[in-house]
Amino acid sequence: MRYYRILIINQAGEILIPNFEGRPGFTAVPFDTHASTYTSLNSGANPFTQGGSNYAAQKLEIDIALTSMDSSLPGSFIRVWGVGLAEIAQASNLNGQMVYIYAGMSRGLPLANPSQSGLIACGQIFKSFGNWTGVDQTLDIFLTAGGSSPSSSAVTGQPGQTLAPTTNNAPAAIVFQWQAGQPLLSPLVNTLQTAYPQYSVVGAVHDGLVWVGAAATGFFYTLSQLATYLRQKSLSIIGGYAPSTEPGSYPGVSLTLSNNTITVSDGTTQTTPKQIQFVDLIGQPSWVDSFSVMACCVLRADVHVNDYVTLPDNTVGITTAGSNSQYFAPTLGAGVYTSLKTKSIFSGTFQVIEVRHVGDSRAPDAAAWITTLKLILASTPVQTVTDLPVIAKAGPNKYGFSL
Repeated sequence: MRYYRILIINQAGEILIPNFEGRPGFTAVPFDTHASTYTSLNSGANPFTQGGSNYAAQKLEIDIALTSMDSSLPGSFIRVWGVGLAEIAQASNLNGQMVYIYAGMSRGLPLANPSQSGLIACGQIFKSFGNWTGVDQTLDIFLTAGGSSPSSSAVTGQPGQTLAPTTNNAPAAIVFQWQAGQPLLSPLVNTLQTAYPQYSVVGAVHDGLVWVGAAATGFFYTLSQLATYLRQKSLSIIGGYAPSTEPGSYPGVSLTLSNNTITVSDGTTQTTPKQIQFVDLIGQPSWVDSFSVMACCVLRADVHVNDYVTLPDNTVGITTAGSNSQYFAPTLGAGVYTSLKTKSIFSGTFQVIEVRHVGDSRAPDAAAWITTLKLILASTPVQTVTDLPVIAKAGPNKYGFSL
């Protein structure tokens, strides 16, 4: 079954629960790992619980777009249907609060994979408002999904902090100094730890990213501005005056921000690719432009920006254990299938450069609960690791709990 869980947490680290113990509107209660603001599950259930889905759960619509911080995508939003008038009246009180969105599939349907469910986005509520049209009552929430530029005291994965707006009206103080002969990671980690002391920093970059010449100093209002600067400088150092844009060429350094972690990567150190099974796909992968491919999967939380994925082998159709989990078409013998619908028209390993989660929890169409991946052909890695190394660990969580 389609699974979702929404947590709205105030600055005191409390979860906002609607209609708690019969009280209209939102009530702030102490954090509890089993509590949710809105969820598709029965009380106490998780995605792995047999029969844990609540068939009377409220309808949820989501459109959440994620990419590296030097790129821009449309704003993310969620819409909850069937809310009460008191929730609509208090909608503006949610502005500035933190929201965590979990989604995927829970146990139940034959091909549902609960292990792919999890946190798909977290961020600050930018705007919240209620609507009442005819018999329909909804709560609409626009958020900055992992793309905000917080102040030095703010933590996207740690409630109780106030995030600064993403505009320059309340800029973050980011100072980056790159001395001659320094590899990039040393000054960059110093900058990030100074500006964001309660964020972890993970990643690895090309060994050739060493500054030459007079020291470079930059002042930035937002983390997105720093990310754009790093992309441009790294491309010019490795690629020269006119860096190549051909598939497999050096892509430059990118920064991504998610759940209290800043990731620094440039494709030279790759994480182990995740296998996309044929039964995971919704339709065939297709071209987006000359060098990128779009693949749609059942909504999943285990693929992130800058991850690597391997599309199904297209040489003999259904080849992996996961793809063999369902019968598709009769064979002509010797593994020859009667239809090309039994295999992916794209294969190989790709880097994920954009992730978009789109869903309507009650729409009957299979394409109404999907994760869309924008992919580029992966360059040859210098090395492959299970996880990118942790360069700097976050400060302590003063609330003592994890989301």
